[in-house]
Amino acid sequence: MSFVLRKLKILTFFFFLTLPFNLYSQAHMKGTFYSEQEAEKESFELGCIGIHKNQDKWLPCKNEKELHKKLRAN
Repeated sequence: MSFVLRKLKILTFFFFLTLPFNLYSQAHMKGTFYSEQEAEKESFELGCIGIHKNQDKWLPCKNEKELHKKLRAN
């Protein structure tokens, strides 16, 4: 019986490893663009105003808080 429980624990562990716990980073990756024009287009499609820059990439919406709110709603 302990062998079966051990296998069940291992399978459960690996199952939870595959779940997307970090939804914040997933939203961030969907909203990252290399050009201002792409970010502006996405901003319009998401229904937010403006764009902003984060390091070398452009993102839709006036800030990241607004962007993540819009991405999670879609």
